[in-house]
Amino acid sequence: MHPRRIMTIAAVAFFVVGLVFVRFDTGMEVPAVSTAFVVILALPSYVALWRWLGAAKAFFILLVFSILPLLVEGLAVATGFPYGSFSYAGTLGEPLFGLVPWTVSFAYLPMLLGAVTLASRLVGTDWRRFIPATAFLVVAIDLVIDPAAVHAGFWIWDGPGVYYGIPAVNFLGWAITGTVYAGLFFLAVRGRFEQGEAIPLSVAGSMLLILSFWSGYLLREFLVIPVVVGLGLIGLIGYAYTKDG
Repeated sequence: MHPRRIMTIAAVAFFVVGLVFVRFDTGMEVPAVSTAFVVILALPSYVALWRWLGAAKAFFILLVFSILPLLVEGLAVATGFPYGSFSYAGTLGEPLFGLVPWTVSFAYLPMLLGAVTLASRLVGTDWRRFIPATAFLVVAIDLVIDPAAVHAGFWIWDGPGVYYGIPAVNFLGWAITGTVYAGLFFLAVRGRFEQGEAIPLSVAGSMLLILSFWSGYLLREFLVIPVVVGLGLIGLIGYAYTKDG
């Protein structure tokens, strides 16, 4: 079976699982299940990046963009900058230094990889378009993920916000860090871009599965705007697949 068809079937399956089967309000959540789920979902994009860039470059990117989000999230939990004041529940794994679950390193990077992949496919690889497009997509992804995670009880905001309880400063923070990460990613793969390569769509595989799962969950919980944004992002991935032939 063609890998693209496998990924499409998997995305539909994850949407159904999120829609029908997953509940976070039973009081019976098992942290080991949540942590394993986060790690497993990251693997398709990690493998695809490895195949595209080779072991050394892929390992460097995975390492850098696993450590950076942990440091930034730790800063946010400790100081409120740049995302606002919030704290993690205990369902995503053991917190490092009492601040951030170690799984954050696996949770954020697939989103970034999906955003840079879509940006390279939709607007090209010129940095003047690639970087702002990536930042925009990163914020759009958070418009889906953050309400779902808050609703599921993964983290708690200290004060009420304008968007499903999430403060506006959070999205400004995502725009800032998304811009920085996009710039660093561009520098890391600039040689490939200069050779006319776009990022393989398979690198966005994890993001597709994650968005499918949470869009299903959000639909069942009637969080309308995140559902619309999530399905829109999934549609963009489908459009990119169509353009890719």
